Amino acid sequence: MLHRKLLVEERHLFSEHLKRLAPADRSFRFAHSRVNDEWIDKYVAGIAADDLLLGCFHDDVLVGAAHVAFSGAVAEVGISVETSHRARGVGAELIRRAVRWTRNRRAEKLYTLCQSDNRSMIALARKLGMTIHRESGTAEAYMPLPPPDLLTVGDEWTAEIDGLAQDWLSMVKACQGALLPKV
Repeated sequence: MLHRKLLVEERHLFSEHLKRLAPADRSFRFAHSRVNDEWIDKYVAGIAADDLLLGCFHDDVLVGAAHVAFSGAVAEVGISVETSHRARGVGAELIRRAVRWTRNRRAEKLYTLCQSDNRSMIALARKLGMTIHRESGTAEAYMPLPPPDLLTVGDEWTAEIDGLAQDWLSMVKACQGALLPKV
């Protein structure tokens, strides 16, 4: 599976991914129940240019995503993984990359909000060492972030180069298949 940042012109892929989620999964992702296709389109259109969208691709289809937005020194992350790709570490890898990215931009705290019965997200937050506070049907999870260091910066740079190389290799294979005669 390929993990990489989504470009601004690829936001439609994020929207399509969110629309493939079942109604219950949409509710878990956004911590409220009325998330229809129109709402998703407005949400994606409102994503700031400097927010981070991370994606996990399988066979060139976006199957998992993380959206990271800043509010001062706090970075809020939302994670979604399609049912067919759950329990494979996709969400954990997206969160790890989001933590690294936010640290490298000097966020002091990572935050996520979910419904209190979203067991998968709460388990993931606990696994990461986040402090969880439940109230009124929602759960908020926080994690203080240390400042960036050479390792986090190097890891992010390496991951970006790897993502570009994998994209390039995929494109070369597609071109070879289309241009070279079948033997």
